[in-house]
Amino acid sequence: RGVIVIMLELSHIVSRLLWLGPFMAEIGAQTSFFYIFRERELIYDLFEAAIDMRMMHNYFHISRVVVDLPYGWIDKCLDFCNYFLTGSVEYQKLITRNLIFLERVEGIGIIGGEEVINWVDHFECYDEFDWEIQWQKERDSLSHYLVQISEMTESIKIIQQALEGISGGPYLFHHTAGLSSKGNITNKNGD
Repeated sequence: RGVIVIMLELSHIVSRLLWLGPFMAEIGAQTSFFYIFRERELIYDLFEAAIDMRMMHNYFHISRVVVDLPYGWIDKCLDFCNYFLTGSVEYQKLITRNLIFLERVEGIGIIGGEEVINWVDHFECYDEFDWEIQWQKERDSLSHYLVQISEMTESIKIIQQALEGISGGPYLFHHTAGLSSKGNITNKNGD
């Protein structure tokens, strides 16, 4: 289950980076747009090393992964985590304290409290990790940006903890007890 969580959190980081790059470009900050792609490429390299696909990967199914992680992948992922944490400090210096950025997002795009609520459901083994839900009291574009940056840092914390918990040996999990087949699935041609 830890391997699944790692892949989910890497996917979350990719999604947040894909939000951040265009967001910054739309407000006129082109430099950070290119930094975002640098980090995304590193995550795609991890995906490709694990399953030979960079995007639209289908690494896990219900309660299991489809292939074991290759030798050395865990070390590469830990290296990425350490690199990304220093990169997030770079984002903070480049973006968060930029007066032009602050002028364009602070107090802009305020949404109501009911629209902000995101119901949390327990998923996989997240209760076993030390992490915090990120939020800001303000509900403007700046607070949305700050939450996204903080969530990426929390994702790295979760990944690091999951990597520590992975033991040696194969990771494949083929247990399907409690799952039953209701019948065959066919397409309109009967295939």
